[in-house]
Amino acid sequence: MTQIVLNIENHSAANAIRSLVKNMIGVSIVSDPSKSVKSQSQPAEEDLTTRICKGLEQVKMIQEGKLPRLTIEDLINEL
Repeated sequence: MTQIVLNIENHSAANAIRSLVKNMIGVSIVSDPSKSVKSQSQPAEEDLTTRICKGLEQVKMIQEGKLPRLTIEDLINEL
C-alpha cells in the first residue's frame, strides 16, 4: 500500500481534490487534522493553485470523453 499525504491550506482546493479522489477505485481518504507533515520546500501558492486548476480541467475533459481515463496505477506511475 502506498500513502500520499497532502497538506492543503486552500479549503476550496482541498474539497476539489477530496471529491476527485473519493471517486477513484481502490483509494480511501483518511482525514486527521491533528497530524501534519511539514514539507521542506513548499511551492508558491499561485503555482500550486495553477497546477490544481490544470488538473481539474483535465478531470473535466476526461468526464466529457475528450481525454482517456487513467487507472490509479497509471497515475502513480506518472509520479
